[in-house]
Amino acid sequence: MHALPRRKLLGAAAALGFVRPALAANASGAGNTAAPTPQFGAALPLTGIYALEGDETLRGIQLAMDAVNATGGIAGKPVLLAQADMPTQSDAPGAVNGLISNQQVNILFGSGASALSYPASAAAELAQVPFMELTAPADGITTRGFKYLLRTCPTTAMVGNLAAGTVQSRFKGRTLGLLFNNGATAGAIAAAVTSALNAAKLPITLAAGYPEDAIDLSEQAGRMMRAKVDVLLHAAGPDDTLALFQAMKGLGWRPAALIGCGDGYGLRDTQIALGEALDGTWVIGAPFFPGPAQQLAAAYEARYAVPPRSAESCTAYVGAKLVFDTLNTAGGNPAALLATMQKLNLPQGTLLNGFGAKFDATGQNTASFVTLQRWKDGALAPA
Repeated sequence: MHALPRRKLLGAAAALGFVRPALAANASGAGNTAAPTPQFGAALPLTGIYALEGDETLRGIQLAMDAVNATGGIAGKPVLLAQADMPTQSDAPGAVNGLISNQQVNILFGSGASALSYPASAAAELAQVPFMELTAPADGITTRGFKYLLRTCPTTAMVGNLAAGTVQSRFKGRTLGLLFNNGATAGAIAAAVTSALNAAKLPITLAAGYPEDAIDLSEQAGRMMRAKVDVLLHAAGPDDTLALFQAMKGLGWRPAALIGCGDGYGLRDTQIALGEALDGTWVIGAPFFPGPAQQLAAAYEARYAVPPRSAESCTAYVGAKLVFDTLNTAGGNPAALLATMQKLNLPQGTLLNGFGAKFDATGQNTASFVTLQRWKDGALAPA
């Protein structure tokens, strides 16, 4: 998606009748200088193919709400959250605009999936409402010149750089293969991995993409086997992670090292489905409830009656809690949120999962990061 010039964005917002709630509150009466109350909304895929990612993101937001409300809320008022489902890209603008127009939301959270973050954040930009991206990592989300978008989570470029570093330090000289679905997140990961490997002069013997909804990867796995790939990097969601393991089982083949670079590899559901077959698999992703976040994992299990399903809930918690805490320092005024967050300079290690907070000119939190992890005995642990 291409960024619209700033003047065109504002003109389009006016033409479509969008009014930023903070501005509307101040325009309702001359001389009314009271700061508007923050009204939070979450636009997430709660149904459809990205529903698990969306629900984990929502759970992270809810846990952050619990934490801030337990200490008095924001400026003495409890945090409440309006929700809108956006299962597909075409649903995203309507979900965002409905939250703004009908629920008077003036701070938005998203997105659970990169494919949905693009249109959702664009709709928020047109309406001049701050959009806080908590979990969608595609690099292009923050390269459109938007002024109302901040992203607290890591990027696909961070995944690519760590993948190249991992190959350089652990698997240099081995035959590399890259397998990926062509969705917004996995496709961006594949591009980032390719760029980082090329920069490090680490050749890829075979790269193969496939549709995001593919259910049989026998052909692609067979090509990797015939190319004698012994280190396979796979950017995948939940379903195609399972599809690769099914294909490898059918072929009686598995590379010496499998590095999962997509969110399908960090899911507890994937481990439940594959069992011991997943052991030894490397995973590059956001930290999965590291030591200091064990208290959050306990709160998750107490609230939802299951252990955390992926790192996305932890990542979303950290991002949402950062927003809530920053708003408190700004006296609860949503109009001051973006400027206050952009002044943050928290070093890595400050936040619960090890992130810091430092936003660059594009709105990206450069103090977030991904880590190398590995499945062992049914648990995902730092490698």
